[in-house]
Amino acid sequence: MTQKFQTRFKLTLDDFSALNTAYCRLTWPRRIGRYLNAFMIALMIAGIGFSLWVANDVAIAVYFAFIAAFLLLLEFVATSWRQRRSFEHQRLGEFEVEMAADAEGFTSRSEMADGRMKWAAIRHVDDLANHVILWPNNRIGWIVPKRAFATPAEADAFAQFAKEKTAGQKL
Repeated sequence: MTQKFQTRFKLTLDDFSALNTAYCRLTWPRRIGRYLNAFMIALMIAGIGFSLWVANDVAIAVYFAFIAAFLLLLEFVATSWRQRRSFEHQRLGEFEVEMAADAEGFTSRSEMADGRMKWAAIRHVDDLANHVILWPNNRIGWIVPKRAFATPAEADAFAQFAKEKTAGQKL
């Protein structure tokens, strides 16, 4: 029995943010970068405590606080601003996307572009809580929101189908 899937959806900023989060965790160097950033923030906070309670040096504590605040600002403010700006600039939320998948591959169509991708080109599938992301390489991803399917079971069936079609392929 051949499975076929068809969806229609408009992307939202939350969808784009999920894609960016998955992108940052897709490869081990990116994961290490995220861990290093978290480690540096924790180190700066520990430095504040050390400089205040052990060294009794307020100037160094202020220095560490400034660096920690700057890193937190980059992590939470600059990243969300960049994602929002990129989403708007690319006009991703303006057009409805039609996506269809079958045994050979999938097509994606909107007013901006259309194309067909064979399953052999998809190197990795992320099955997230609210999205399925199809990765042909570690820089490009197609995001399919699970809300685009008629039922959660159909969304899960699509995710399983995509994983079966790309089994054994690696980034």
